[in-house]
Amino acid sequence: MALEGRTTNGTNGTPDSHGAGGDNGTNGIDGTVRIIQATTWNSQDWEDGPSLGPPPPLATAVPQPPLKADSAGVTQAFSQFAQLLHAPRRPRPTQNGCGTVSARRTQTGFKLDLKYIGWKDVKTILGLIKTRIRGNEPIDDHSMLMERVMQLVAGLPTTSRTRVLLTDHLIDELWYSLDHPVLNFIGDKHMYRSADGSNNNPLFPSLGAAGTTYARSVRPSIMPPGALPDPGLIYDTVMRRSNQGYRKHPNNVSSILWYWATIIIHDLFWTDLRDMSKSMTSSYLDLSPLYGSNQDMQNNIRTFQDGRLKPDSYADKRLQGMPPGVSVLLIMFNRFHNHVAGHLAAINEGGRFTPPPGARPGLANPLPSNGESQEADDAERGSKAAWQKYDEDLFQTARLITSGLYINITLVDYVRNIVNLNRCDTTWTLDPRQEMGRDAGTASGAASGTGNVVSAEFNLCYRWHSCISEKDDKWIQDLYSNLFGKSNVTEISTQDMVMGFAKFEKSIPDDPGARTFNNYQRDSETGKFNDDDLVDCITSSIEDCAGAFGARNVPLSMKPVEILGILQGRRWKVAGLNEFRKHFGLKPYDTFEDINSDPDVAGCLRYLYEHPDFVELYPGLVAEEAKEPMVPGVGIAPTYTISRVVLSDAVCLVRGDRYYTTDYSPRALTNWGYNEVQYDLNINHGCCFHKLFLRAFPNHFKNNSVYAHYPMVIPSENHRILTSLNRAELFSWDRPVFSPYFGGELSTQAQKSSGYVDNGHSGHDNGSVDINANQMSLRHNEYENVWAETITQLIGKKHVKISPGRVRLAGDGWERDVAKAYNHAMEQTLRDESFAMAGIRYVDIVRDVGNMACVLFVTRLFNIRLKTPSNPKGIYTLQELHAVLRLIYINTYLDIDPVKSFALRQATKAVGNQLGQLIERSVGGGGLSSGEGRSNSSGKDAITARGADIIKALSKSGMSIMNIAWGQILPVAVTEVPGQAATVISSLHAVDFCLDLVITIVWHTIKQDAKNIDSFTNHVNIRSLRSL
Repeated sequence: MALEGRTTNGTNGTPDSHGAGGDNGTNGIDGTVRIIQATTWNSQDWEDGPSLGPPPPLATAVPQPPLKADSAGVTQAFSQFAQLLHAPRRPRPTQNGCGTVSARRTQTGFKLDLKYIGWKDVKTILGLIKTRIRGNEPIDDHSMLMERVMQLVAGLPTTSRTRVLLTDHLIDELWYSLDHPVLNFIGDKHMYRSADGSNNNPLFPSLGAAGTTYARSVRPSIMPPGALPDPGLIYDTVMRRSNQGYRKHPNNVSSILWYWATIIIHDLFWTDLRDMSKSMTSSYLDLSPLYGSNQDMQNNIRTFQDGRLKPDSYADKRLQGMPPGVSVLLIMFNRFHNHVAGHLAAINEGGRFTPPPGARPGLANPLPSNGESQEADDAERGSKAAWQKYDEDLFQTARLITSGLYINITLVDYVRNIVNLNRCDTTWTLDPRQEMGRDAGTASGAASGTGNVVSAEFNLCYRWHSCISEKDDKWIQDLYSNLFGKSNVTEISTQDMVMGFAKFEKSIPDDPGARTFNNYQRDSETGKFNDDDLVDCITSSIEDCAGAFGARNVPLSMKPVEILGILQGRRWKVAGLNEFRKHFGLKPYDTFEDINSDPDVAGCLRYLYEHPDFVELYPGLVAEEAKEPMVPGVGIAPTYTISRVVLSDAVCLVRGDRYYTTDYSPRALTNWGYNEVQYDLNINHGCCFHKLFLRAFPNHFKNNSVYAHYPMVIPSENHRILTSLNRAELFSWDRPVFSPYFGGELSTQAQKSSGYVDNGHSGHDNGSVDINANQMSLRHNEYENVWAETITQLIGKKHVKISPGRVRLAGDGWERDVAKAYNHAMEQTLRDESFAMAGIRYVDIVRDVGNMACVLFVTRLFNIRLKTPSNPKGIYTLQELHAVLRLIYINTYLDIDPVKSFALRQATKAVGNQLGQLIERSVGGGGLSSGEGRSNSSGKDAITARGADIIKALSKSGMSIMNIAWGQILPVAVTEVPGQAATVISSLHAVDFCLDLVITIVWHTIKQDAKNIDSFTNHVNIRSLRSL
């Protein structure tokens, strides 16, 4: 087969016009090839039959000159065939004087490469340059860039340095397309969190697990003085709260923020008193205070029924010794978990949580007979294992979802307050889970999902006792009085503290469901606490302003705890304050006045430590000067070092946890669970604390209660903040009190008034039709009240009169016009939305026909202009208008979920206001009443004409344009679409049922006929055998 006049015989690749020269097979085997396309072919070349098309492209060798018989030629030959020459035996080489074989290869530069580069290759090089400039932006593989690079590399000589570099680049590109090492695995073992935090990094399963040792963040290098100051003296001079009273927080942060910090601190740190180098909890934010830090604690909190936890309880006993607001927060998480477990089972997404067949273990079952005992035992064991798997899947998935809400509140609500973003109109937040690298189209960044180990230094960084409020200080004093029997807290020694808390822990019941706190009692039937008590406790905490960071603000009740902290730091031999600062890139303090500008505090530090380098880490962190609030930047106004290091720790904690990064997805949490806890930056700038409050206490907190949405700042300060952001009117400022759950009652009433099920068209005796159309129950007072509230509160129109108006239009034939309009709408949507696959046309009959046909009918009735290919100037497409009408309908009649209500109302206000204004402008401009400007049909449209007559009649009755648009057309349009769609869908279900019934009957008949045929065939065969 000839290719562009070049011969193919011979192996030298040096073609001539005669096809000769094939005896020298040495040239061209260095891989220097050029890709060509065969332009001619001969059918005689094919032995298997005639050609069905052009053959695939081939490569032809580039002409190479023969090796010269000189020194350079011999060197090149030995270099080219080194593997062949040296493989059988290693003769003494002469290339190097020392007798070794030279491994170096001479590489040629780009100048020589130009001989092998064509114009096509120039385009490839430009493509590579653009790719490198754009970084990790996705590459359009249809451009065949990778393949063209291979062509370019294959055409370069063996000695080309460019060839080596491009090959290296290609290998790097392919290698780094996958993770090395792999951190994501499948299976339940890797999908769910372990009780002790192990296996977070599958390659190092014990990394950060409970029971492992603390890490050391900073290597101490400064030699400390021989005698360190007395811990009690350190407390009295630079830590103790002033006799003049505590300093309240300058940003009016509430105690809720510190309760949240308390949960985080106990989630990460639990020093083993038997071996203080170890932590008894994991190094991950896995909500272990609720779920437990080991398998025994976790088993103790579970009911082992449907994935639920014991009501109003949590695993960690230590939190019983904290202010009661901390326990209330954990109880709220307990309720959220059980809410999630119930919904997972009810939704059963993808059949993932299908209950096993048979009775649940533990329920009464008939006793098996003796002959069936073994089989029954096996069946019972199998059933028990299946139910255990069902409970385990529900529990573990609910835990992942609940932990997802925990981390989202931490990263958005909590962190936004830390850096004062809650006072800004910005959606930016410091979320360490942000994707980097190829998946995000950015440069490669910090690794994720690699695991984490907390350090001893950070154990000391998170002791924020300066922020304890006066109210909580009094609660602690009362606790100590009852615990130690001493009214004066100054009489409590460190030894008393250790022994007293050991005794206190033993007094707490092992069963979490039997524990109580703050003198609250459980209901004997439900096991829950009284909601009024819990809400009053958490509300008081929201209104309680916390203390400020800085020297001399730690309550006296915490003196033994502070002394133990100082001693613990010394046992761990942690680095000093200046060493710690240098590790994080902060300037070390040169003078004591740099640590704290208060002369008295600086003087005490000078007396205690003599030099800033000798200041211990923990006393230094407490005695440091606090930052002044900055918007944004400084929210909780911590001391300088803490302000920097806690952000580093937060990033490492979250980004290193694979359950919050690489394994955090709807596949793991389910679609519903992922959406249930996900934050929306367009709602409250992403803050999602209200989800926890409204799930735990739906009968106390309104859906827009500022207490639920922004609990980490006291309400009076929140009013200042939200007023400055022009958002104060969105929230209720009432103190939470019990009220019946309004959502369900209102929804039921609204659905009855909306005619959601029975809203078919029916005529009157005189052949007239109600102008308010379609029997939308406008004569009902409930309908008026519901829509008056919707128009006033959500769309912003006041004084809109919602009245039945009962103006009748005489005339016959309206039923025919309505039926014709619906038939036309169904035909149009069926034609437009169906598509062909494998020769058969398919359509989503509910989404694309049932729903869209109803929208199309409303647009024709009221002549609402749609955006279509023939009318590109329209405002809404058919699907967009359906989404707007559906949203307003759900907000008006189905607003039964308090968590979603606030976001739903914000969205409805925006899109509903737009639609209402468009309708009002259309009515005012005469478009609706005249029937002009119709874009959905041509010629005379009977249903549009009837809509125009309705508008004219309403206008003649004295109704204003605003009332016609907002009080008549909008409510009818909103209620008509889902109402009629429900009727269509019900009809489709009826048809589907009938088809299933017919198919069942036919299949049964076929099986009966088959049995008869088999019986007849067997009878014939038997008779045939007998005849033989």
